[in-house]
Amino acid sequence: MLAAAGLLATACFGKFALGVTQTIEPNPILPGASVKQEVNVEADGLLGTAVKQAMTDAAAKGQTQGQTGTQWQVRDNSDGAGIHLRMSRSVSLTEAQTAVPQSSTGGFDVGTINVKADDWLLARRYAVRVVVSARAPTTPTGTPTSNDATSQQLAQAILAGITYDYFVGLPGVVTATNGLPAENSRLVWHLDLTSGSERVLTAESIYPDWPRLIVLVLLIVLIAGAIVLRSRARRPITVEPNEGAILPRH
Repeated sequence: MLAAAGLLATACFGKFALGVTQTIEPNPILPGASVKQEVNVEADGLLGTAVKQAMTDAAAKGQTQGQTGTQWQVRDNSDGAGIHLRMSRSVSLTEAQTAVPQSSTGGFDVGTINVKADDWLLARRYAVRVVVSARAPTTPTGTPTSNDATSQQLAQAILAGITYDYFVGLPGVVTATNGLPAENSRLVWHLDLTSGSERVLTAESIYPDWPRLIVLVLLIVLIAGAIVLRSRARRPITVEPNEGAILPRH
């Protein structure tokens, strides 16, 4: 019955794939970092239509009502029945750690990210912790409610057909994580919407600050060169007598 419900859900409501990406981008030489946030949706059917409407309405409302914080930029590359949406923005490390209201993303929970950045002068250590509530997005009109066993099975089948992948990009070398390696040097967590429970995503990395290393090497070379030139300038000049020379007579 669950398999039949899954086929029915796919046929009626379509497929849905959600990808959320948080990428930490360190500032060269200067302390701190920025975070690039993205929400990507690939969908079709009623779910895709409903989510597209929710995301575009959220973006328009944020611009007209002057919501606080950096606004999301929405790019719509939909093709016919296929929905291809991308929301993105780049924020400071401080703003990235502020909870993102689901009303600004069309009902998605992008998670509350906490980043601890330790500056070790020539290297930096980043420790990331994200708490995500794996909940279903805004559902379209006609989605069954959980009033009886059949409706519950159909609702579960709809959630099972939704894929939710969470990506985190860390600079440098990853030293610890409970995620999986993914493309473009990112980490990925495959979230299960049917569980309804929170997930805690963790990752740590060490980032060698190459600009600072290069500046340090240049300073060492310049200082060493200045010391060598100064020592040569202070060295006394001695003139040795020429043994083959004829001395003048008195």
